[in-house]
Amino acid sequence: MTFYVSITTIKKYKQALDVLLSSLPKEWKYILIYQNEEKNSYKIFQNGHIEVTIKQNLHDYGNWVGVHLLLLNNIVPKDSWFLFIHDTCKFINNSAKLTQDLIDTYDKTNKDVIWLCNNGQCNICLIRKNAIEKGYEVYKHIQSMTKMQTIEYEWQHTNPLSPKSFKVNHAFIDTPTIHLGKRFVYNNVNNRDVLLYSSINMEKYFYYTITESDHPIMP
Repeated sequence: MTFYVSITTIKKYKQALDVLLSSLPKEWKYILIYQNEEKNSYKIFQNGHIEVTIKQNLHDYGNWVGVHLLLLNNIVPKDSWFLFIHDTCKFINNSAKLTQDLIDTYDKTNKDVIWLCNNGQCNICLIRKNAIEKGYEVYKHIQSMTKMQTIEYEWQHTNPLSPKSFKVNHAFIDTPTIHLGKRFVYNNVNNRDVLLYSSINMEKYFYYTITESDHPIMP
């Protein structure tokens, strides 16, 4: 069984991505899913990390499309587990062990996707092939999503475009996210709300978005 962390991003979020990559456990293999690019492609680098480009711009839902491309072309083993996250995250400590413990718990079960908090917030999950294929079938014809649409699909679990509605076997870790308040991140110039995913000791930085124009273009 192989494990990868898969990170959705766009080129203008490099500042946030660099912070995340510097926090990754050294033993982890990682995949970068660059969205809103000219073509669908992939490249394997000498250090082992993989970069995928997709033409669509689906925010965090691009993980399903990008990783499916790798599975389809046998670039990653079909029995792999993946951690789907965003570029606006940072690992704190002991994340590798906590993540591996969860994989060990569910690897021999029929669960296809493990939501890493009790409400599936931010669509952050451990996932494998069956659920990724379902997501690809849902998202493959969608060229772009607005930020408000992505928020709707995150919370409205019965919406057909929500990954929580997929006809696969789901499990929700019975642990809420912890709101740590606001903090200046990314060279101490971006004031963001901070969520702690204690299930894997990871912080998620976000901005409360009420209307489309609220969401910052840069991290």
